Amino acid sequence: MKKQMLIVLDEELYKAAKYKCKDKFGIGLTPLIKIFLKSFVTQKGVGFYVGDDDIRDLFSSWLSKKKLEKGREGCAPLPGPRLKDLYDL
Repeated sequence: MKKQMLIVLDEELYKAAKYKCKDKFGIGLTPLIKIFLKSFVTQKGVGFYVGDDDIRDLFSSWLSKKKLEKGREGCAPLPGPRLKDLYDL
């Protein structure tokens, strides 16, 4: 059985991602997303390398913060990067 997933993206991000997939790798967005998801579920941690050093460090810091926040419902948010910070980089 197959499932369909809907992802809502900003139009600029969609166009840029679609262009890069086709121009640099000759693939569509769907195979790229499938590769990321397969890597995510089969590897320890996130399972794929995220960007250059700035993005990788910010992503790693954000992911660590999210792990610490798990189970802290109702508590004040922990300091550190937000998901928005990753999109803004």
